[in-house]
Amino acid sequence: MKKFYLLMSFFLFAFFTHAQIKVQGVPRNDIQLNSAHKNAATINFSDIQYWVGTGTNQAAFAVQWNDSKNPDAIVWGFRWNGSATGEDMLKAIAKADHRFFSLLYQGTQFGSAVGGLGFDLNGANANALYKNGNVTYPYYPVDGIVNTTAYDFDDYTAADANDHWQSGWATNGYWAYWVKDPADPDFGYSGAGASSRVLVNGSWDVWNFNAGFADFPISSTMTAVSPYIASTNFTNGYFMVNEEWYGHTNGSVNFIDSNGNINYRVYSNANNNQAFGATTQYGTIYGDKFYFISKQAADGGDTQYTPGGRLVIANAQTMQKIAGFNNIGGGDGRSFVGVNEHKGYIGASNGIYIFDIDHLQVGNLIPTTGGGSQYAGQVGNMIRTQQYVFAVKQTVGILVIDPNTDTVVNTISGAFHSIVQAKDGSVWAIQDQKIVNINPVTFAKTEYAIPTTKYLGAWGAWNAGSLTASSQQNALYWINSINSFSSGTQIVKFDVTTKTFNENFAAIPGQTGTYKQIPYGAGLRVNPSTDELILNTTESGYGAHYQKNWIHTFNNTGVLTNTKILNDYYWFPALAVFPDNSAPVVSNTFPSQVNVGTATSIDLKTIVSDSDNLSAAILKSVKSNSNPAVVTASVNANEELVLTPVANGTSDIVISFNSNGKIVEKTLVVNATASVLATAEVKKLEFAVYPNPVTDILYIKTQEQVKNITLYDISGKLINVQYNNGQINVSALPKGMYILRATTDKAVYQQKLIKN
Repeated sequence: MKKFYLLMSFFLFAFFTHAQIKVQGVPRNDIQLNSAHKNAATINFSDIQYWVGTGTNQAAFAVQWNDSKNPDAIVWGFRWNGSATGEDMLKAIAKADHRFFSLLYQGTQFGSAVGGLGFDLNGANANALYKNGNVTYPYYPVDGIVNTTAYDFDDYTAADANDHWQSGWATNGYWAYWVKDPADPDFGYSGAGASSRVLVNGSWDVWNFNAGFADFPISSTMTAVSPYIASTNFTNGYFMVNEEWYGHTNGSVNFIDSNGNINYRVYSNANNNQAFGATTQYGTIYGDKFYFISKQAADGGDTQYTPGGRLVIANAQTMQKIAGFNNIGGGDGRSFVGVNEHKGYIGASNGIYIFDIDHLQVGNLIPTTGGGSQYAGQVGNMIRTQQYVFAVKQTVGILVIDPNTDTVVNTISGAFHSIVQAKDGSVWAIQDQKIVNINPVTFAKTEYAIPTTKYLGAWGAWNAGSLTASSQQNALYWINSINSFSSGTQIVKFDVTTKTFNENFAAIPGQTGTYKQIPYGAGLRVNPSTDELILNTTESGYGAHYQKNWIHTFNNTGVLTNTKILNDYYWFPALAVFPDNSAPVVSNTFPSQVNVGTATSIDLKTIVSDSDNLSAAILKSVKSNSNPAVVTASVNANEELVLTPVANGTSDIVISFNSNGKIVEKTLVVNATASVLATAEVKKLEFAVYPNPVTDILYIKTQEQVKNITLYDISGKLINVQYNNGQINVSALPKGMYILRATTDKAVYQQKLIKN
């Protein structure tokens, strides 16, 4: 009998010692599990902060990494109606919370196997995996999932070592699955996988990683994860439009906020993993819409993001998609310019197409803008001046288009790369070793040779080019080159006023070592609000070197003030774009009422400004005239409002000021008296105060008779000043803001002044 009991004891010992368990449905003889330590307290459902899904049923989903990083065990909530499984819950949370990502082997005979789970702890958004240490080709989650086709979970590591990440099957450990339903007193180990787990209202699922096959108890401290909130404030900072990795992903856009945070793929985050087309090369904001232009409609190698087409339009303030177009006239995308609040022009590899902004429709080709092969007649960048649109066309020159008739009225021949408008309103185009001034009305050219360096051309694999203008200084900037294919190491500055070059204005960082930093895409842009230069670079070489990307900030004296390093990835940054937050502001010097007895003009150039756009590019036009039988009104090429009396009477003239699609309107009441003077005789009605800010002498320019000049400080106190021959000496005044009021024989003007 003793022998029987002894044998039975050995049998039971052997049975329990080698009892087979299942890991997500798969029998495992190599694992022992002690379930006696799994009874843990849980948080209440009322404590859960982040709920995914909708419905009357509720379940809790917890993940415990056991990796010494805090918070460790974190909890989400899941709601549903009807039936749902543990797999449904995991996938729904991974899709909704962009911080949570998983490694799954789907379609096994036991359902989906959970091989790895991760969480972005530091907000760096580097949710990517390396397999077998291969950093050249990382795996990026789609809807929070990286898929594999084998139980090779031990081969994967997280791109960001500071994040939660555990994966394993045979070496590192494994994900143990513990469940609890309302009727259960304690958690129980589930030998079945998530696909077989049927949720009930009030149930709990806990994924608990047994690192090194050690048996970890379920934590008694679980943290309710806060809701995932994608960045929705795109006013303070700037955008970086990305070509992305051709053959792998469609184009994207990142946002660098004023706190220095890099928010990755903000459009995709706001639009359920939608993206742009293949090789997104250009973007611009016009009228609170963001226009993204890609070369092709879709990248066939992208399995992660839904392509959006050659033209994608989004709300510039929220990144919510408005429309997308695969076909923009038959060619590949190049650029976009807003013409007025109703239409824009699309630059393409085969010409320029009209875009109806009101109805979001691609229109016809502008005649004679086509012609030439895709890489010999393509359209580059375009600008809008008061009268015309100037568009660069490869091998042809610059096309001058009348936006009222959508016709080409002139072609300025030459091998140009890019074109911009300077602070003073002048138009400048660049060639290999020339900067060329183009009169915006007569189209006359004046060439200035770049002394020693060359401009880095942009036609090969077209990009927008580095030529850029300051909105606050009368200056242009660009990046030099060694030859047509290789960039130099300097940012060049050209003073538009003095016509002088500084070919060593600022140096591109990272020029030591074997592999150096080189500009990519457009490479350089000026922030209109801060006057800072934004330079984006990548690493020279090939292959994995292009995963290294930097964004540098220089102040307007050429001093490097900040450098940001992007997450390792093939971003191929194309172009920096700046938010348009401010509407144009019309000065109080613009009269509300005038009396005209002869043809009279009011200079509009100096009375309107925009703090985050080029003031010289603000379009001025007559929107309406309530009584054209009394007075005619138009804006001429010199940006003057010309009023011509026809008969005695009064008319309300509404003037529209369009700054980059943002519209401000002013009404001018005109009291007209018919005159026997010839209508060709035009009298100037103008009032200008300059400089502003002012240090010593303030000048007042007007052809009206000045009756009285008064100055007030910001509190409304009258300041005693002397007005002599159009000048006021303010050198003795304290620094600050003042209000100048001038009364003439025609109107009362009021102007804010800043004393430096």
